[in-house]
Amino acid sequence: MSQAYDMEADVVVVGYGAGGAAAAITAYDKGASVILLEKMPYPGGNTGVAGGNITMPHNPDKFRQYLKTLCFDTTPPELIDRFVDGLLKIPNWFKEMGADLRKFSVPSASCSMFIPDITFPGVPGGEDVTVYCIKESTIATSPCGGARIIQVLSAQVHNRNINVLLSTPAKELIQNERREIAGVKADMGGKEVAIKANKGVIMTCGGFENDLTLKRDNIVPKIMLFSGNPGNTGDGIRMIQKIGAATWHMGTGLSRCGLKVPEFEATFSPDYLAPGFIWVDKYGKRFINEGHVDVHLFSEILSDFDNDRFEYTRIPFYAIFDEEVRKKGPVCWGVSGPNVIVHKYKWSADNSEEIKKGWILKAKSLADLAKKISVDELVLEQTITNYNKHAREGRDPEFNRQKSVLKPIEGPPYYSIVLMPSMINTQGGPQRDTESRVLNPDSKPIPRLYAAGEFGSIWGFKYQTSTNIAEALVYGQIAGKNAASDQALRS
Repeated sequence: MSQAYDMEADVVVVGYGAGGAAAAITAYDKGASVILLEKMPYPGGNTGVAGGNITMPHNPDKFRQYLKTLCFDTTPPELIDRFVDGLLKIPNWFKEMGADLRKFSVPSASCSMFIPDITFPGVPGGEDVTVYCIKESTIATSPCGGARIIQVLSAQVHNRNINVLLSTPAKELIQNERREIAGVKADMGGKEVAIKANKGVIMTCGGFENDLTLKRDNIVPKIMLFSGNPGNTGDGIRMIQKIGAATWHMGTGLSRCGLKVPEFEATFSPDYLAPGFIWVDKYGKRFINEGHVDVHLFSEILSDFDNDRFEYTRIPFYAIFDEEVRKKGPVCWGVSGPNVIVHKYKWSADNSEEIKKGWILKAKSLADLAKKISVDELVLEQTITNYNKHAREGRDPEFNRQKSVLKPIEGPPYYSIVLMPSMINTQGGPQRDTESRVLNPDSKPIPRLYAAGEFGSIWGFKYQTSTNIAEALVYGQIAGKNAASDQALRS
C-alpha cells in the first residue's frame, strides 16, 4: 500500500539550527522548495545558546593537518579537507547575507574558564589562527554570539519564504519500495502528518545531550547533566537506526561544568570575575589549574574514578570563593545557555538573589562551609591554607596557576557553588561522507538522506575550540546543494 502524504516539498530539513538553516537556504537557492521542521517552539538549536565562535586559519594546509591529528584516524581525511575548503568561504558567505565577522576576545574580567585559540598547542599546525564571531548589527542584536548567527540565518530563511514548521518534531523516516528516503513522519499538534520529500531529507536535528540513556551508554563520565538545547534528546539517532544507517563518534562530545538548581532543567555555567577562588574535589583537595581550563573539556577533567571507593572523585566538585568574587559580578556566564537565552533568567549583579535562593552557599567559617558541602573540615582548611600561602608568595607549586589570577581567598565569609559535569553537545550520529550523504554499515550512501551539524559530526576524538558551528554551516551547505540536485522521486 502506497504512503499517503499530507504535504510535500523537494527537500525536507529536520532541525532548525545553524546546519539546518544553512541547508534550507542553500537548497532553496538551488531552486528547490523546502520545508524546515523544528521540534522546539523556536529556532536555534545548540547554536542559539552557544558562544557562536568560528576559528579561521591563516595557513589552511597546516590547519588541515592539525585537525587530522586531532581526529586520530576516526574520520577519513577527505572530510577534513572538505571542511577546511568550506570554512575558508564562510566569511564571504556571511557577508553576502549582510553580516560581518569580528575578532573574538575573552572578556578581560574573566579569571577562569580560559578559552584558548588553539585547544592543543602541542600539536603542530594549529598555532596560526584567529577566532571570530558575528559582529553586532541591526540584524544581529543579541549579546550571545550563537544567537546572532541564528538571527542572521533566520532573516535569510524568512526572506525566502521557506516553509518553517515549529513545534513539529520529526518521528520517523519514510522509505519507499526501492529503500529510498521518501519523506518524514512528524507530530504536528498531536497529529501525525506525513511529509513527502521529492528530492531528499536532510537531518540536522542535533545530538543526545539531554537523553539520559544514550549518555550513559556512550559518554564518560557516566554522571552527566546538560547545558545545551533542551530539545536534543537523540530523536534523530533512533530514526536513522530504524532504517539501517551506520553510526559513528558516539562517545565524543563537549562538556562544561555546571551549577544545577531545582528551578531549571539545564545547568548554569560558572565564571569568576575576581581571582579569589579555587576548585576542590569531593574530598576537599584542589585538582587542577583553575585559571587555565578549556570550557569544552570537562568530561575528561572530571572522569577520575577511584576504584577502591568506587566513585568519581570530582563529581561533584566545589568552587570556593571569597567576598571580593561575590561582589565583583555574577558567578555564571551571562550571555549563553538555555536558562539565559530561552528562559531569560538574569543573574543578580552581586549574587545576592542566588544566595537567598540557596544556589550559592554562604558560610561564616571554613568549618561551617565544609559541613555545607560535606567535605572533611581539616582537609579543606589545609587546602585553603596551602593555597593562600603560595598565593601570597606569588607561586603555585601544585598546579602552576598563572600569577595574574593567583590571589588568596580572604574570609570570612566564604562562599561555594556545587558543580557537576554538564554536556554542551554530543558529536555522535550517522556516519556521512564528503557529500553529506548518510551511509549504511557497508559505507554505501542511503539514497536521498543527508546529515549535517552535531548530528554525526566529523569530530571523532578531540575537539578544536570554535569549529562545531563552522562544521554545521559547511556541511549544511553541502547537504542543501546535493539534496536540491537529486532527481525527483519516481512515483
